[in-house]
Amino acid sequence: MTQIVQLNYEDLQTAIKDCLRDAIAEIKAIPEPEKPADRMTLPEACDLTGLSRSLLYKMSMDGTIPRQKYGKRLVFSRESLNEWMQVRTVSMASPESVMTGRLQKSAKKKI
Repeated sequence: MTQIVQLNYEDLQTAIKDCLRDAIAEIKAIPEPEKPADRMTLPEACDLTGLSRSLLYKMSMDGTIPRQKYGKRLVFSRESLNEWMQVRTVSMASPESVMTGRLQKSAKKKI
């Protein structure tokens, strides 16, 4: 059975404030997730970059990807890899700029 409760303005304000305090306390009680370690192994670097093991090995030998050695192992810095990927990320051209470029190119062709 549904009960109908009638509240005045002050009681409603108090009830809302109590609910908000409880919700904020619950949110503050949630532990923050652990930040992942900055150092990664080769399989973790493959997962982060999306590159294959062989390509990652080749790029580390060429020096095109930031890496360090720990004994005989390759070690990658998560921060360095993220920066490296950000520099090499190319944004997609808008459809308008693509069509403008095609029109300009076709206009330059000799008939």
